[in-house]
Amino acid sequence: MHTFMDRDAFGRLVGIEAVFIEPGRARMRLDPDDRHRNGLGMVHGGALFTLADLALAAASNAGDHSAVAINAGMTFVKPGRKGPLFAEARELSAGRTIAAYAVDVTDEGGALLATFTATVYRREKKA
Repeated sequence: MHTFMDRDAFGRLVGIEAVFIEPGRARMRLDPDDRHRNGLGMVHGGALFTLADLALAAASNAGDHSAVAINAGMTFVKPGRKGPLFAEARELSAGRTIAAYAVDVTDEGGALLATFTATVYRREKKA
């Protein structure tokens, strides 16, 4: 689990931590502070997107494949105001080269803040 986060400099820069990582699933945590807020005082949409994207990256790279996103989109449901915030990714389907994922971004109480869907391109990891 820590190996993946050790290699992701941007995730560390913005303060994202891994809760768990396993093939096809991952959960990340962000404790937002002032640097994560937009001009309205809410957690910036870019911070939520980054949290979800890192959960996707961790889940899709945890198994026998390496993967990169080829499409991703987010729907914002409710503003995030305080933390901790979580993003939990789950694999919906996987073929030889393409896999689909869904990620829910929630607050500490489990309220849904955003939904994120993505498609990744996969290839087998080289030994």
